Amino acid sequence: MPYTLEEISSRLEITDIYARYVHAADARDFDTLDHIFLPETIFDWTSCGGGKMSYTEAKAGPVFQGKLFPWSYHIYANPQIDCLDGGERARVLVKAVNPSGLPQGGNGASGSGSGKPVMFQTHGTYTDDLVKTEAGWRIVNRYWDEAFITGPFEKVEGIPGMLGLAGVKMDG
Repeated sequence: MPYTLEEISSRLEITDIYARYVHAADARDFDTLDHIFLPETIFDWTSCGGGKMSYTEAKAGPVFQGKLFPWSYHIYANPQIDCLDGGERARVLVKAVNPSGLPQGGNGASGSGSGKPVMFQTHGTYTDDLVKTEAGWRIVNRYWDEAFITGPFEKVEGIPGMLGLAGVKMDG
């Protein structure tokens, strides 16, 4: 069945939310994030040992502020968008790979580790519930289903660092 013009518009708007999210999350751009989530949006990280909290609580906490993971990068792909209730709500499943890291010897939230960065990658799926508001689509519930974590990896500085770690010598 072909999509209506309104369904196409909603799907493009929802896809745009995920592109804006990954860039804003990595830049800690809360002005943009405030237009993706509602203050009462619930984040549920219980699948990985975390808790549940509102967006307001999450953005003031150590993860969003970069104190727990000072190195963070978000990669989202393959959004599966199901529009519900005549196009007023949607459920989206999106695959996520989040390379991140913390200082070796750090105690987490204080960010006081003095060692080299220890890098990891989390792999999983976000299941998000969205609602269409007068201001556009907003995520109102976010559930993280962690599949696995890989690591630890060593953080290297650029391609020369990567080549050096691999024992490759560049002429020149």
